[in-house]
Amino acid sequence: MIAAASDAQPVETELPRPESILVVDDEESFRTAVVRQLRQAGYDTIEAKDGSEAVKRFAERREEITAVLLDLVMPNTSGGETLAILRYYEPTLPVVVTSGYSELDALSLRETERGVGFLGKPFTATELTTELRRVISERLPKHRHSTPPKPLF
Repeated sequence: MIAAASDAQPVETELPRPESILVVDDEESFRTAVVRQLRQAGYDTIEAKDGSEAVKRFAERREEITAVLLDLVMPNTSGGETLAILRYYEPTLPVVVTSGYSELDALSLRETERGVGFLGKPFTATELTTELRRVISERLPKHRHSTPPKPLF
């Protein structure tokens, strides 16, 4: 015998939450455009206007941040210093570094740091999501560093 629809019990399923990207850039118009692209691609976003704010946002929402999109050149705390701090607290954190300068700025970093990518500004939405997927897929097993963070570039 087939049960009537009214006899069926609701099935509670937990939908996977969207991945959250911490977007760090001191140029508000650029940051706004990137956030729009990421949201259209299905990501949640968290914004920070500089390295200090990025570290604060990361500390507040660490468990939900999947990856970071990080401008290389910012006033006060540079992208390299910010990356070193974030990686100290979360060594496997996937990061895509962005810069209006050449890739040479991040070349040595890419050779030594797994899970770190580079995008030269400007970039397309497709390039952005492709590079994010790549670094997220390279995430290493978690471990803790025993030495304090040092700028990587």
